[in-house]
Amino acid sequence: MKDEVQSGIRHTWPWYGLLQALVLALALWMGLTGAFRWRPESAAAQGNAGTYTVVAGDTLAGIAERFGVSLESLIQLNGIQNPDLIQVGQVLLIPGGGEGTAAVDLAVVYARPGESLRAVALRYGQDAAVLATLNGQEEHTSLFPGQPVLVPRETLPPSPLRFGAVATMSLPDALVQGRTGRLWVTTRRPLSLTATWNGLPVVFTPTDADPLRQFALLPVPALLAPQPYPLIITYQARNGFPLSRTWQIPVVAGDYETQDIVLPPDRGELLEPTLVQAELEKVTAVWSQVSPTLLWRDVFSRPVSLEYVTSSPFGTRRSYNSGPVASYHAGQDFAAPEGVPVVAPGDGVVALAEPLDVRGNAVLLDHGRGIFTGYWHLSQIDVTPGQMVRQGDLLGLVGNSGLSTGAHLHWELRIYGVAVDPMQFVEEPLAGLSP
Repeated sequence: MKDEVQSGIRHTWPWYGLLQALVLALALWMGLTGAFRWRPESAAAQGNAGTYTVVAGDTLAGIAERFGVSLESLIQLNGIQNPDLIQVGQVLLIPGGGEGTAAVDLAVVYARPGESLRAVALRYGQDAAVLATLNGQEEHTSLFPGQPVLVPRETLPPSPLRFGAVATMSLPDALVQGRTGRLWVTTRRPLSLTATWNGLPVVFTPTDADPLRQFALLPVPALLAPQPYPLIITYQARNGFPLSRTWQIPVVAGDYETQDIVLPPDRGELLEPTLVQAELEKVTAVWSQVSPTLLWRDVFSRPVSLEYVTSSPFGTRRSYNSGPVASYHAGQDFAAPEGVPVVAPGDGVVALAEPLDVRGNAVLLDHGRGIFTGYWHLSQIDVTPGQMVRQGDLLGLVGNSGLSTGAHLHWELRIYGVAVDPMQFVEEPLAGLSP
């Protein structure tokens, strides 16, 4: 035995030879059993592969023919020893995917000490049979710590946000024309967040339960072209410099119909452009305000009772007197006769209550934080500006005033000035449910 003293001299210990023997034996065992063998080629080579689950009556040759792949590639990709022995419920990888398969977008994770392939599957909420197929291993195969394992990417937790004092963020995958999405943010310290959605300033509101948890509404104009649009979030760092991040959120088309409105001769002059524009500027000045307190967070009630059905839903594309389709219906119309009570769907402050040329006898409620509801064509107004109303309080009576073809209630929701579907919030809380 040599002493552990001089540099450049091989150091040995009494058990060094034993350690060498153990390593050699372990390597030999791994080679013989394949227990620690990772075969990424069985899945990595498949690119945009899909999975198919074997059903009764299937043969491997029939599956290969069905998906237009060679039997040899199917055997090699799935590590099949005997092509005549496939089982019902067995998950097969199909090269190139295609119709009838489930697309697989793969990622690599790493085994923890003591894990089997089944344990990794459990950790990521996956079917162990799928992981076994993806990795060319048995479900009960023991894995060494750090061994790479292929898993479907959709099962992975979201990657770290890496946005300074912003700890977590929940964004919608997509937004729909005329609907309202929600953005949730949790911060590590109190922050004054600002944001723009496609250039529109949006407002963050803290939740009641946690002041570090904030949400913002993302209203989508009903005629906004379907494509991705930027959401930019900014806050001021401790050093005084602004920090910003940008996300692209796609907008998809809404399911809306087209309607031609025929106006009687005595009301046609109400479409005169200067008259329409002047009134729009007046109400826009009201619903563009952002008051500091959110007065209503819950589900809206209907402004008229359930017996009165919708006569024209929000978002309907419209023409007037067979003219071009150049506008849309910015609210929800209820076919109620004149004199039916109209009530507040949620708490708010009366921001406007007066007769208008196009909208007729009109009421606007401010629910706080840039959220307004409007009630047009009333026969009677029963509130005054500045009045606080509670859910269910009387606002007025259904009528036929202004640009109207018959008695009905037009109910409108504006968020930061954008008209969106009010019926969305009859079904879900205005503030939403925190994810």
